[in-house]
Parts: sequence; C-alpha cells; structure tokens
Amino acid sequence: MRPPDDDEPQDWWIASTVIPLAAATTGPLANLMSIIALVMPWRNNIRWGQVNVDGTVVEVGYKDPKWCIALNAMSLACGLVGNIFLLCNFTRVVRYIVALPMSIFLWLLSTAILTGLTLSMYIYNSPTPPNQTFSQAYWSAVISAVLYFLLSIMLMINMLGYFLGHYPQNFVLTDDQRTLILQTIGFIVWLAIGGAIFSQVIDISYADAVYFSNVTILTLGFGDITSPDPVARGIILPYAVIGMVMLGLVVSSIYRFAEEIHRDNVVMNHIERKRKAVVRRSESQSQSAGTKLTYQQRHTRRRPIVSTITNAFNRAGQSSRSRLLVMREEKDRFNAMRTIQNETARFRRWTSLVLSIAVFAVTWTCGALVFWALEDDLTYFSALYFGFCCLLTIGYGDITPTTNAAKPFFIVWSLLAIPTMTMLISKMGDTLVRGYKHATSSIATWTFLPRSGQYKAVLARFPRIGKSIIHLFAKGQPSESKPHSGEAPDLEQGADKQHPHTKSPPDEHKLTMSLEDLARDPGPSDPELAQQLAQQLAQAIQQTIKDALGREPKEYSYEEWVGFTRLIRFTNPQKTEADGDGMVLEDEYGVLNWDWIGERSPLLAEKTEPEWVLDRLCESLVRYVSMQGGPG
Repeated sequence: MRPPDDDEPQDWWIASTVIPLAAATTGPLANLMSIIALVMPWRNNIRWGQVNVDGTVVEVGYKDPKWCIALNAMSLACGLVGNIFLLCNFTRVVRYIVALPMSIFLWLLSTAILTGLTLSMYIYNSPTPPNQTFSQAYWSAVISAVLYFLLSIMLMINMLGYFLGHYPQNFVLTDDQRTLILQTIGFIVWLAIGGAIFSQVIDISYADAVYFSNVTILTLGFGDITSPDPVARGIILPYAVIGMVMLGLVVSSIYRFAEEIHRDNVVMNHIERKRKAVVRRSESQSQSAGTKLTYQQRHTRRRPIVSTITNAFNRAGQSSRSRLLVMREEKDRFNAMRTIQNETARFRRWTSLVLSIAVFAVTWTCGALVFWALEDDLTYFSALYFGFCCLLTIGYGDITPTTNAAKPFFIVWSLLAIPTMTMLISKMGDTLVRGYKHATSSIATWTFLPRSGQYKAVLARFPRIGKSIIHLFAKGQPSESKPHSGEAPDLEQGADKQHPHTKSPPDEHKLTMSLEDLARDPGPSDPELAQQLAQQLAQAIQQTIKDALGREPKEYSYEEWVGFTRLIRFTNPQKTEADGDGMVLEDEYGVLNWDWIGERSPLLAEKTEPEWVLDRLCESLVRYVSMQGGPG
C-alpha cells in the first residue's frame, strides 16, 4: 500500500477518480429517495371515484407499523452519515483508511435495512388489490436501496485499487471536481425544499411535489401536475429560475470533468503513442543511414531532448548554410509534431462523439425498457418516444409517468440522463456542426463570397490556361501595372515574392522572417541587432497577447516559432551548461531547451501556444531589463 504523499505514476484512473466522484454526486440522490420513503406511508387506499389534478385516481395512505418507521429512519441516518464520511474523505478531514470503509459499511447497512423492510412489507403487510397498492414511498425505498448498494460496490472497487497499489490513499480532486460535488448537493437540497413547499401550496403528496419540482426545473412541462393557486404560481417563478441555474452549473461541471478525464487518459495516451512511433521511425531511419545516434536521440522518455534549433544560435563560427540545413531538418520534426496534433484533434472530437452517443443510447434504451415494464399501457416504442422527448426537454405531455413505481424512477433517470443529452449535443457541435459550417463556408468562398486573388492562385497552377482566361476577362480594362518587355504576366499579383537567393537584412518591424534570413542572423553580439531584437521582443509580446485573447487558439508556423525562440534566447546572459553526457541543462533563468517531438515539446503543453510563448517572452523581457540595469 502506498502512502498519502506518494507521487508515483497512477493507473486505474476510472477507479481512482471517476468512481469516488460518481459516488459523491449520486449519494445525495439516494438520500433524497430515502427521505421520500420516510415522510410518506408505504401503502395507499385507492378511491376509485375521485381524481387528482393530473387525472389519476386519488390514493390516500394509511399508517405503517412503528417498527417500519423506526428502521426506515435508521436507514436514512446511516445513508446521511455515510455520505458525510465520504465528503470528509475528500477534504482529508478523516483518513482514507477510516472514512472509506465507514462509508461502505454504512451504505451497505442502509441497503440491508431497506431491503429487509421492503421484503417484509411485501411478504407480511402487502396491500390488498384492487383497492390498495404500494405508494411512491415504497418504490423510493427500493430505488434508494439499489443506489446505496451500487455506490458501495463502486467504493469497494476503489479500495481494491488502493490495496493493490495502483494509487495512494487520497482523492486528489481539482477545484472543478470539488465544485461539482457541492453543486450536486445544493441541487438535490433544492429539490427537497421544492417538495416541501409545493406539497403544501398545491396540496399534493411530498413525492408528487418532488416530481413536480424536477419536471419544472428540467423545463419538461408535462402539464400532468399544475398549480392553479396564484401563490403557488408566484413561488414557481423564482424557484424555477434558481433551479435551472443550479442545474446548468451541474451540467457544466460534469462536462468539464468528462473533458478533463478524456484528455488526460485517452487523448494524451494517443499523442504519446503517436509521438513514440515517430521517434522510433526517426531512429530507424538514422540507423539505416549509418548515422551514429546522439544522447538526445537515444533518450526520448526520461529527459528532455535538446532542440537543435536552440543550439544553432549558440554555435560560434557556424556558417549560415549549416544553420539553414539544421533549421530545415528541425522543420521536418516540427511538421511531424504538427501532424500528430491535427490527427489527435480529429481523434479527440470523434472519440468524444462516439462515447457520447454510446452513453446516450444506453441511457435512452435502458430507461425506455424500465418505463415499459413499470407502466401498464405502454409499448416499448412508446417508451422510446417518451424517453426521447424527455431527453430533448420537449415535454409534449401526451405520455407521462402515471404509476407509483414510474414516478420516482423518472426522477432518478431524468437527473442522470439529461446531462448525457447535453454533452451529446455539445460533441455534435464540435464535429458534425463544425463540418457543416466548414462545408458551407467553403461553398460560399468559391461561389458567392470569393476571397481576393483566390481564382488567380488556382489558375497559376496552369499557366497557359490561366493566361488565356485572365486575358479574356481583362480585355478592354486598363491594367494597373504592365509587365516589362519579355516578362510573363504576374499571376500572383499582390503576393509577397522574393527570389530565393536575394539577400535581405532582418527588418526590425517584422517578427516573422524566412529561414534564409534567420540563418544569416549574426546573433545578439551585434549591438545594433540587439537593439532591434529588444524592439521586436516588445512587439512580439503585444502580438501574443492579442493571440492569447482571441476566440480561436492560435497555431504558429515554424518560422514564427524560430523567431520567438530567437527573442527568448538573445537575453540569456551566460552560456548554457551541459552535463557529462552532452545534455544541455536548464539554466537559472529558466531558458528551456526542447525537441519538437520530445516529451517537453511546447506543442504538447497544457497551455495554448500563445500563452506558452507569452510566458517565455515575458521571462526574456525580465532578463533584458535586468541586463540593462548593470551589476548594481
């Protein structure tokens, strides 16, 4: 078993993170079902000649035995205390090895009490049909027992992973996960308060009042239970608004948690597999070419790989041609990592969509199966139709839960199913809707809203046909610029062209330069160039701030990255040291060396590219100001 402060790698991420969080968020729902089971009688007398506001026959409960009420209260107390122990475990008020077994024991005890009560009532004090029936409280007790049992099994799986050494004895929760637990508890408490209020103002049972509160907050609007009293209608307005805000916060937190789990345990593993495959392919190509692998090429896992582009700026006496060759080789590695990024983005979108569809399908079809079994006059197709209308919050009201078993099950099912539908719609927006928008944008670009010079760029690929078409449409129109005699018409008018062998000095107002210009960079030793680099550093910080605040995450080209690296490195006041194996170390100023396909690649950082670059540029600015201040 591992100590609480263990920082070794963890696996069994479902057992270590998903299971305890699911238990903490579902436990209050089991407590709510147990409260319904306690405050209402378990058996009802049916009055066939009277009808409720929802059109159902009036049922009046008659008193349960005292031993049943006492044991029912004991089960509720055990469930609440078990939930408290679990929360104390999350906040580390009580040790894991004490709190988790207590939660498991108390929830299993609640399960045993409720199971014994429901079976005893069914066998020895069962209502006599057709004039008597079990109430919603009885079926709420059955649902509560099932939930307590499932949650106990889940926590047992978590303890098994701890005893097998897969993770330390604590729950390392993020702020969003803690917020999700508190939001869920607050939402369940709000439902319980709504049940207490509406049972009085509308004159319905507590179970029906909780059902009415749930339908109201989910904006289903079945219409089977309404509030004719003006006081009740006045209370519904603030209650519904506050409840919908609370529900929105819960769904948003669940979505962020699902995204975090998917990214950390699925997407990052996919990136790592792709990256290792590229590294192995690169090593095999180097070996087949007879090239001796360096330390950085051999070690791709435990330590950062040094980027040859950062070393290129430190190599004294290196020719511009050699630098250019190094940069071109480095660009291939950059393009390989960018390809992995793009593939992973598609993988993330489509796997998220497939998982969301699978969870939605299971929730929908299994829920319809239960409604089909609990309702008397309902086919399975009608149950599917009812579940789909509920998940989309359409709420026609033509089919509603009517039996005492279906209503409490609907409360639990709807609270679990609505977030799955919300996440599915969000994932469809990331994939299908995004593809639809891209297709319509492309069609509009080539038909109604073409960009300037778009057709000329296509015609430039076919010079003979392009010249004829341009000459045909441009005939009789004054040309803005005539080509010199013997010179072909420029099909790329407006493009920024430059002969590859033309030498142009670095422009102090231009942050992105070609690789040829960067290779000819004389380095910060030139005082005039150092002043230009300082100006470019300020401009780069201003630009990256705009990129970081943009709506879409900015992805920089390789030339832009090299330019940023140049601005980060020129303020390094000392030569970077190396260890005995030739590994370049990180200096005291935080100038980090990396490889584009290494584990420490900026393209793998949790931050966006503008945020990562902005942090490094600000560090460079601090170093530059420190250098200008002198030794004092």
